[in-house]
Amino acid sequence: MREPGLLGELVRRLNLAGGQAAYHSEEGVLVITAWRDDQLEPPVRLFVDESALEQHLPLLYSDAAALWPNSDRVAGAFNLLSVHIEETVLTRKPGQTDLVLDRDGRVPEWVRPGDGT
Repeated sequence: MREPGLLGELVRRLNLAGGQAAYHSEEGVLVITAWRDDQLEPPVRLFVDESALEQHLPLLYSDAAALWPNSDRVAGAFNLLSVHIEETVLTRKPGQTDLVLDRDGRVPEWVRPGDGT
């Protein structure tokens, strides 16, 4: 099932950027199982919901506008969030599996497994 709204758009953009992502609403987690040609074992789990995205995207508006001045501000924020997620996933250390959107900053942060919920 395709998620509507902001979550659906995040999944769509991550998949377009080279990820293999799906949202699991029963757990409130977006699971990324691959990035480009690399299977992520174990998968990365981003604990996120519509409310978290609504709060996080505005944090990215000004930086995104500088990078994509001709884009709609929400589209630019999604572009930048996709880049942040990609960089975070590709530079993860062993044992890092659970991500949350930073409550104060602009990039996702790693949490100990189980702390993201």
